[in-house]
Amino acid sequence: MKCARVLIILLGLILMLGVVPVFGDYPYLSLYGHVYEEEYEEEPLYVSASVLIMDAETGLVLYENNGFARRYPASITKVMTALLVLEHVEDLTQTLTFSANAVAIPDYASRMWMAEGESITVLEGLYGNMLPSGNEVARALAEFVSGNVPDFVDLMNRRAEELGAYNTRFVNPCGLPGDGQFVTAYDVALIMREAIRHPLFVEIISTPYFDIAPTQFNEEAREIRNTNRMIRPAMPEFNEYVIGGKTGFTNAAQHTLVTYARRGEFTFIITTLYAPHWRYTYADTAALIGLAYDIIKEIASDEAYYEYTEPDAGEQDAGEPNDQPESVGGPIEGPPADDGNETGTDTPASVGGISDIEAIAVASMSLGVVIVAISFIWWFKKYI
Repeated sequence: MKCARVLIILLGLILMLGVVPVFGDYPYLSLYGHVYEEEYEEEPLYVSASVLIMDAETGLVLYENNGFARRYPASITKVMTALLVLEHVEDLTQTLTFSANAVAIPDYASRMWMAEGESITVLEGLYGNMLPSGNEVARALAEFVSGNVPDFVDLMNRRAEELGAYNTRFVNPCGLPGDGQFVTAYDVALIMREAIRHPLFVEIISTPYFDIAPTQFNEEAREIRNTNRMIRPAMPEFNEYVIGGKTGFTNAAQHTLVTYARRGEFTFIITTLYAPHWRYTYADTAALIGLAYDIIKEIASDEAYYEYTEPDAGEQDAGEPNDQPESVGGPIEGPPADDGNETGTDTPASVGGISDIEAIAVASMSLGVVIVAISFIWWFKKYI
C-alpha cells in the first residue's frame, strides 16, 4: 500500500510538471502575425543575427528571430532618407548641389564621387542614394529637404515614430557610424513598407544600372550600379522573386539587407541584420523568401487573418494601415505582451485565450494537484 501511495503521488507530480514545456514550444499567433519557428528548428535557414519576415500587404509579421533586438543599421538607413525626399519634394527635376559638408565623408565610405559645387537633379540623387549607396548623396538630399543635416535627422526620427518604429534612432541620413543610432529588423520593415507605397521608390530599388547625366565637372554620363546583387541578372545571387531592396555594411553593423519580394500573389518584406559576410545576407534572404511563401500559403485561406488586419474605420482614416499595436513602446527584445483579440474574428485561441493543447495541459496540471492533495489527505488520516 505504501508503494501504491508513492506511485500515485509521483503520477500527480508528473501531470503537474511534465506538461510545462508545452507552453514554450507551441506555435503562436501574436499581434504581429503567425510564427512557426518550431517547424524549422532542425536545420538553421540563416546566419544573420536578426531576421524578420513581414507580409507587405497586411504589415503583420510572419516570422522573426531577434526581430525586435536593437542593431546598427548601416546604409539601410538610406531607405528613410529616400522616403522623406519623396514625401517632401514635389519637383524632382530641381537642382541638387553638393556642399563642402556633403562631400566631406570618410575615405572608407561608399560614394558616387561627387565634387563640391557639382550639381545633378534630385531624381538622380535618389538613384545615387539607393543604387551605389552614395553617402555624400544622402547628405546632399538631407540638406536639400531640411536646409541642414541635423534638422533632417530630427525629421527622420519623427517620421520613424509616426510609423511605429519606436526602437529606431537615426543620427545621420546615411547610416555611417555614430553614437546612439539603432534600429530593429521590425522597424526597418515598417519603414520599407511605407517607402514601397511610392511607385517611384519601387522603380528605383528595382533598377540594376542607371546613368547620371553629364555635369559641369563631368562631360560624360556616369553609370551607377545597384549594390544589391539579387536584382542584377548576371549575378549568381540573382533571385527572380526579389523586386528590390537596400544593402548596408559597417564594421559595427556588419552586413544588413532589407528586401521587397513577390512570390505568386504574395508580397513580403524581409530584413536581415548583422550577417558576417555579404553572401549570407543574400543566402539568408533567399531562404526566408521560401519560408515566407510556405507560411503564407498555410494561412492565406484564413479569412480571419485578413479581417484581423483591417483598420477600425471609427478610429482611423480609410486606407491607413494599423502598422503596430499601441502596446509597443520603449526598448524591447521581443513581441510585446498580448493584449488579447479584440476584433471578434476567428483567430487561434492563443490570441486573447488559450489553445487546445494548452487547455489539455491546464487540465492535466489540475488533475495532478487533485491527486497529490488526495494522497496527502489519505496519508494524514492514516498516520496522524
